[in-house]
Amino acid sequence: MPLLIALLMLCCALPAHAATDDDGLLIAAGAGYKRPLLALYQAFERDSGIGVEAAFGNMRQVLAQTRASARVALVVGERRFLAESGLFARTQPFGRGRLVLVRTAALAGRPLTDPAFRRIALPDPARAIYGRAALQSLEHDGLRKPLAERLTVLATVPQVAAHLRAGSVEAGFINATEARALDPERLVVETIDPSHYAPLEIVIGVPTHRAPGAAAERFLDFVATPAARDLLAGYGL
Repeated sequence: MPLLIALLMLCCALPAHAATDDDGLLIAAGAGYKRPLLALYQAFERDSGIGVEAAFGNMRQVLAQTRASARVALVVGERRFLAESGLFARTQPFGRGRLVLVRTAALAGRPLTDPAFRRIALPDPARAIYGRAALQSLEHDGLRKPLAERLTVLATVPQVAAHLRAGSVEAGFINATEARALDPERLVVETIDPSHYAPLEIVIGVPTHRAPGAAAERFLDFVATPAARDLLAGYGL
């Protein structure tokens, strides 16, 4: 038993894993940023010849993966969410998130209190920043309690978008990035006043449990280039 304890203490005392190019470049991110990130990864690979291994999920899943695996080189998510986790040595600005409300075209212009809105979807506020922002917006407008029984909580932004496309909900809160892929003839997008919810600063986090390798540093440099900024702006970031 003393030997086992000594070995465990030695493992805990080892320095952070130093990333190498052999580890690959694994970037974990919130599912709501899948579209712009995949486009960004492709542009980065064309520019550098370095491929990116992408992982997406709600932020609780992303943080759990970051804790469990030293292979996660970078994480894309909301600044405060990452800061509260205590998992990151530093962050770099990536973009600003924007909350939107999407209604079916048949109900465009009607208030959410209209009985025709039987189901109003939002991402899980405990796991997704846009779910939290949606509740803040509803609270600001005095609608959170009146609409409580109609709110349908889903796991992620893409799941809300999928239900909107399928017509299984009459309205839903998602981000501006995901909304750009919706059919404007079937679904109407309304941008929520940013003063109605806490600012959503999206950043790239460098985990404390591993030193970033050359590939990760090159990606961070690429994100700051005019070409990358223009690409992200095209997705509402």
